[in-house]
This record gives sequence, structure tokens and C-alpha cells, in this order.
Amino acid sequence: MTQLSPRAESAAGSPRRQAWLLGAASAAVATVFFAVLALGRWNAGNSADYDLGIFAQGADAWSRGHWPVSHIRGLSLLGDHFSPLLATWGVVWRIWPTPPALLITQSVLLGAALGVMVGYARRRAGWKVAVLIAVVGIFSRAVLTTAMFDVHEVAYAAIGLAVLCIALLQHRFGWAVAASVWLLLTKEDLGLTVFAAGFCWWWMYRADGWRRPLILAGLGVAGVLVAMVVLGAFAPGSGTGYLAYFGIGTSNKLPVPEDHSLSPQRLLPVLMYVVLALVIGVRSKLTVLAVPTLLWRAVSSNIHYWALDFHYDVILWPIGLLAFVDTVGRVQLPAGRVPRGTGGVSRPGVHPWEKAAVGIAVLAGFALAVSEMADRSVAPSSLFRTAPVVRNIRLLAADHLPKDARVATQADVGAYLVPAYDAYSLRPDQHPSVDYVMFTSKPKWTYQVPVCAREKLVREAAQVWRRGTVTLVQLPHRQRVTPTC
Repeated sequence: MTQLSPRAESAAGSPRRQAWLLGAASAAVATVFFAVLALGRWNAGNSADYDLGIFAQGADAWSRGHWPVSHIRGLSLLGDHFSPLLATWGVVWRIWPTPPALLITQSVLLGAALGVMVGYARRRAGWKVAVLIAVVGIFSRAVLTTAMFDVHEVAYAAIGLAVLCIALLQHRFGWAVAASVWLLLTKEDLGLTVFAAGFCWWWMYRADGWRRPLILAGLGVAGVLVAMVVLGAFAPGSGTGYLAYFGIGTSNKLPVPEDHSLSPQRLLPVLMYVVLALVIGVRSKLTVLAVPTLLWRAVSSNIHYWALDFHYDVILWPIGLLAFVDTVGRVQLPAGRVPRGTGGVSRPGVHPWEKAAVGIAVLAGFALAVSEMADRSVAPSSLFRTAPVVRNIRLLAADHLPKDARVATQADVGAYLVPAYDAYSLRPDQHPSVDYVMFTSKPKWTYQVPVCAREKLVREAAQVWRRGTVTLVQLPHRQRVTPTC
């Protein structure tokens, strides 16, 4: 066997090293950027019970070796979503028991997902495409909504889907299985995505036979069934309320606006995927992985599932970007050098109309990102200063709340009281039994308690303390509270 000289070995390994270096650099920049946005929002007082307070309480429970229970959510989190992978947040919480630790962890996960995608893009399609993926990936509304929406388990899905897509493109079954298991432990609906991965594998590698596609599809089905069993065991009424948005059951249903009409807004996630795939990526076979998510969001009556303002689009983020890389990598390859899984067809270069479509999609993506950052009012400078409302929440709590006090909180307060106090949610759909109530009167807040309800709590209080826009109420005795007039 002919041995390569050290210089030849170095030259041969150079593209791989370059890919890893570019990927690592992208991951580092993205992690810092996402963390600055998340921590800036935290310092500005814009973090919320839903979802940071919920997951902070869950992480606290995991860290103590208990099942994840959130008093803000009002149930065991294993009855809310099937996300055993969040036990790792318990490890993080054990080291640093504060909600910002979760924000930073999520930023690391999202940054790592982008790094994996950029590294693969460098090897598959060249450095220009890799840099494009890095820039578009960082400034994508799909990921910014996650970075600026406190924390959510789907942050784990981003890197799992990135690895799954690359495993499919590189014909690596072991990695595909590992990524699938990761996704099944992240959230219950991702079993549908894993099932789609089985179909995608068969479509790409039909010559392999049915065994591997069936294994992936079987994992997806098994994952959904196990998740439903666990959710049924831990959820009130033996069922997850999220199924109610699909006409199945009614228990544990959140008070979210619903619409059963055939609204064209149901197609917004489809448009987001087209933008993420930079138009031409939609013809990649990886698009199959996006179909389950697009379908269940479209058929739901929950209008939040259609919107582009929450974390749901981060599932589409790695699929769309890598579908674009797959498409561009295929059309740029010379004849005879088509990797397995690309459909066996290649052509030199990209047509002018395709370049124009990519340019329009890039501009649309940036416009969506700018509008999201403007809507969230996130200023990176907030990283270096704490808003008065946050200081007032902490000062009132330190001066008047006994340790582990039971406090019902408005949605913009609870996360700042975890873990020192036992926070509950001051919402019409919950009736916590508490000793104290804390709320703010900020002029702009989506889930603000009605003024008449706040005035009623103050009138009936045993004692009231105020600092700025923050009010702390001590109730005459432990009682159930509901913020209604």
C-alpha cells in the first residue's frame, strides 16, 4: 500500500480541518450572539413564566433527583411534553441554579447546531456556501424567535436534526439512529419526524432494501407511543391537553386563541420553510423531514402554531438550511461525482433565476429577522445593565418575602423569583393557593393582569408594598387567587 508523505497527508486533511475551524468559529459567534440577546432580554425584565419560569422549576426538580414539576405550569412536566432529555438541565442547574444558566445552555445548543451545519456546508459545497449558511443561519427569524423566547426543549432538536440531516446525506445509518433517539427524547411530536426520516432513507438509498428504513420508521412509531403512554400517566385526566387542538380530548388545555376556519395563515410555516431553504432547497429530499411539522401545525386550531413569533420554526431551521446545501452541492458537482443520496443527478452551476430566488429569500429572511428583533425590543446593550423593574422585583422579594414563600405572579415576574421562592402563575385558568401576589403595571405586556383585578387584590390585601411598577401583596391568609374582576 502506497503511503502518503506527511505533506500530502496534511494537504489531504486540510479541507476537513478548514471545515471544522469554520464550523467552530460559527458556533462560537452564534452562541455569543444568541446569549447576548437572551441575557439582554432577561436583564430588561422581559423574560416570562411561560416558558423560562416553568423550565427553571423543572430543572430545579431534576437537580434534586425528583420528577420535573412546575407550580407555574400546574403539573408534572412529563405530563406536559415528553422531554426526558431536559434532565441535563438538572445537571446545569446543580452547577449554577439560576434561570440565566438555562438561557446560556440553550444558546450553546443553537450555536452548536449552526456550527455543525456550517462545517458540513464547507465540505459539501465550498466556503462561499458555508459563509452564506453561517450568516443566514445566525440572522434567521426561525432561530431568533427561539433565542429570544426564553427557553424551550426544541433547542435540543436543532442539533439533533442537523446531525440527522447530515447522516442521511452521508449515508451514515448509525449516526441517523443516534440522532433519531436524541429527537425522540426531546419532544413527543418528533417521532413523526423520525418516521419521515425512514421514508427519506428509503427514497435516497432504495438499493439498500427495506431494513434500515423500517428501523428508522419503527423508532418513530415507538417513540410516539411511548411518549403518549408517559404523558397519559403524568398528565391530569390521563391525557395531554395539546391533543385538544386537533379535536382529541379536552384535558389540560391551555387558554390559547383558537381558530377552526381554513385561514390562509395556516400556510405561514410553509412560507418560512421556503425562506429557510432559500427557495431552491425545497427540492431536496430532506424536505420530507419538514412535512410532519408543517402538517400538524397547519391542521391545529391553535393559532400560535401557525404564527412565526414563537419557537416552533426552529425545527425547520436545520432542515431548510441543509436542504439548500444539499441542492447547491449537487448542482455544483462535476458529472460523475454525485454522492449517494442526492438522486443521481447533477448539473454544473446554478441557473440565473435560481440565484435571483436565493437572493430574494436571503433578503426576506433578513427582513423577517429585523422585524422579530424590533417586536421583541431586544437591545444587546441590556446585557450590561439591569432594568429597574428587575431590581424592584428582587428588592421587594428580599425585603418582604420569607424563604420558599408561595407567591402567585404575573407572567413577567415569576422567572425572577425562581428558585428562592415557590412561584405560581397568576392566570385565569389556574387557581393557586398562595400567601402573596406579585405583579407589575408595565405599560406594554402581553399577559398583564387586568387593572380591575389588580385593584381588587390591593383592596383585599393585608399589606401592600410598592417599588416603581412592581407591587407585592400579602393576602390576609393563604387562599386561592384568580385574576378576574
